Amino acid sequence: MRDIKSYWIEAIQEIKEFQFIAQIEDEELSTINKHIKDLISDQFIETATEDGIARREKMLKLVPFADDTLESRRFKVLSRWNDNLPYTYRVLVQRLDQLCGKDGYTMELNQGEYTLKIKVELTVKRMEQEVNQMVHKMVPANLIVTVELRYRQHKELKRYTHAQLRAFRHRELREGDLKL
Repeated sequence: MRDIKSYWIEAIQEIKEFQFIAQIEDEELSTINKHIKDLISDQFIETATEDGIARREKMLKLVPFADDTLESRRFKVLSRWNDNLPYTYRVLVQRLDQLCGKDGYTMELNQGEYTLKIKVELTVKRMEQEVNQMVHKMVPANLIVTVELRYRQHKELKRYTHAQLRAFRHRELREGDLKL
């Protein structure tokens, strides 16, 4: 944005009082421009500011944890924002695509055994919990639902020695079944 005094005639631009007025007006105009940009950003959950997410959290009666980041708060709001009945398999896939991305999860539905297994590529524990809550809310009660991280975490491997783990490739350690 240009300085406000650049719009004035030269005779006024040189007067000290008007220079002071221009400085104050420029600060006010930049504050107004920032508020306008924030209002535009707050229209969408993906780009919302702290205030925009706080407003939606209040509407949804969500209480963020003290150590939640803006991104995790956005994720939680997004997972609750589009709660519409009826829930179908297609709607579940759309919601998971929206939250995790198309390649951010795998889902196996075994209709014969009434099981649904979802593995998500999320590293933040609370995001995994949010997906778990959403899925349990959406799927029928007669399905056994399992939501877990897609890749094996270090805490699962620390009970083995390095000599035992050396027999496997990195991908097998991360995704495969360990038969030691």
